[in-house]
Amino acid sequence: MTQMQMVLIVCDAGVTNRVKEIVDQAGAPGYTVLEDATGKGESGPRENTPIWPGLNSVVLCAVPSNCVPRIREGLDVLRKQRSARHLPLKMFVWNLEEIG
Repeated sequence: MTQMQMVLIVCDAGVTNRVKEIVDQAGAPGYTVLEDATGKGESGPRENTPIWPGLNSVVLCAVPSNCVPRIREGLDVLRKQRSARHLPLKMFVWNLEEIG
């Protein structure tokens, strides 16, 4: 059985479509996008207010472990393309066990 991993990507809402393309190109069988996410992290608060502008998206995808490096490489390229300013973009991965 192929080891599956969950990839969670938190990104600036403005690059959501590009992140979805990266996930598709990496061979992910699918993904879920949660839009208009607010929060606080390394980029500071993002609350969609005049004081704390900006929104994030959260992209979740359960993928075979061999897709993970391709997703990471694609996100690294995106970061380099947007290097003129700090781009809110984080990726987290954990192992999955399907139970149903």
